[in-house]
Formats: sequence, structure tokens, C-alpha cells
Amino acid sequence: MNRNETLIQIEDLMLYVCSGRCHWKEVQYELEDYREVATDIYDPDLEYSPMIQGYFDLMSISRSSDLHNRTRLGRSLFHSRTDFLNFCEDMLDEHERFINRHKRQRQRNFKTLKDNFKGLSNNHCKLLLVRVDVSYPYDADVDIYQFNADLNIFRRRIHERRKCFKHVMDYSWAIEQGRDKGYHCHFLFIYNGSNHMRDGYFAEQIGEAWLDITNGDGCYFSCNRKSHKDNYLRQGTLGIGMIHSNDEDEVENAENAIHYLAKADKEEQHLLNKLQINYI
Repeated sequence: MNRNETLIQIEDLMLYVCSGRCHWKEVQYELEDYREVATDIYDPDLEYSPMIQGYFDLMSISRSSDLHNRTRLGRSLFHSRTDFLNFCEDMLDEHERFINRHKRQRQRNFKTLKDNFKGLSNNHCKLLLVRVDVSYPYDADVDIYQFNADLNIFRRRIHERRKCFKHVMDYSWAIEQGRDKGYHCHFLFIYNGSNHMRDGYFAEQIGEAWLDITNGDGCYFSCNRKSHKDNYLRQGTLGIGMIHSNDEDEVENAENAIHYLAKADKEEQHLLNKLQINYI
């Protein structure tokens, strides 16, 4: 079980425990099952989601400022139904606040992306939208430090505007951590459609840049592959590739594609851990 799987399972366990589906007298045994793997992956320099941090504190694994209080509470909640229920209520409230902050940030991101796109479409008759997802094979045990380092190099290449990034007018990105992909990032690049037409070519070149940065250990998915675009074209929802600014349907579809990048209801895609001084 790699780090990503361990973190997901710990958060799932804490949500299960706090939802009341686990008898309070059996909680300690459920939590103990993960102590060894949790101890192995715990890093005091990382910031964890509330449920995961709550587990580390409760099991006396972490060295957070709340450790003393939660350790003392942990001893009592294993013997008091009232303490257990109060603990669960507090954890669920904290988790809900965390998810709501995540949603609000995505909503702000969407407004910014949408405004930027509208500004470009008002000034250019055609825009070329390129969507590329970068990640690692699921069985690769990549940590947040490596992901952060690789993304920083990738973004530096974008800002240097060399090779496939030379003519990028604007771009956006969304970092996620999921059950199926682990750490991954969605990118959307916008080119001047009057000067460039080969969206599939740009997408492949961008993906190859990611493979180069990760020394071949990463992987990518081009949303601009013809077979992928054809599926959306048949449904009348294609919002990437060439977008004509005077075509209301194409513009609306493009805005929907942008919305996916900042989709606010992706609750299970939030980062389970991140650097306390976060550069990504």
C-alpha cells in the first residue's frame, strides 16, 4: 500500500468512525489497525487534512500543538460514549469547514479563469484550447515533495515560454489528489487560434515535456486527442481545440471545460497533505 492509498484509507476510516457507523467501544481497535503504516508515513513538516491530522493526534503519532489535548481526549473517548460523540461532532465540523474552504477556493478560481477567457475571446476571433493532465502511474509511490519539485520545474518551463510553451497566451491549472490517480494536475493552455491550429500536437508536446521532467516516471493524458474530442463533438459539448469567439455554443462549451478545472463539488479530490510552505 503506497502513501496515497494509506492517506485515503485513514481519512475514510476517520469519516466512518465519526459518522457513527462504528460502535464507540470498538473504535480503538479500528484505529490501531493503521498505526504502523501511519507512523511510517507521518511527516511533521507536512500539513494534513483535518481527519488525517486528527488520526495522527489521536494515536499520539504527531507532534502538533493539539497533541496533548487530543491524546488526553483519546484516552477518555475510548471509555466514554459522551466524549466519543463530542469528538466525532468536532471532527465532522472541522472536516466540513475544510471542504467548504476547498469549494470556495475553486469557485474563486473558476471566476478568474472565466474572466480571463472572456477577455481573450473579446480580443481574438479564434482561440485554441489545449487540455493536458499530468500525473504518475498509480503504483508509483511519489510523495508531495517530488510532486512539488516536478510541478515547479514544469511551470518554470511554461513561464520561460520556450518550445511548445512559446506562444501560450494564458494557462491555468488545478492540483488534485484522487483515489485512482494519486497526485495529478489538470492544465489548460490557450493559444491564438488565428496563428495556431494543431491542438493535438501541442498537447503531445506538453505531455512529452512532463515525461522529460519526471525522467519518464510520469504519465499524461491529452484531452485533445481526436478520439477523445470526437466523443464530445457527437454530444455537442466539445469545448477544447479551436474555439470561434463568434460561436455562442463553442464559447459556452469552452466555459464548461474551464468550469471542470475549478469544479467546486470535487470533494474527494482535495489534497490530503501538502507542504506547510506550499509552492504548488
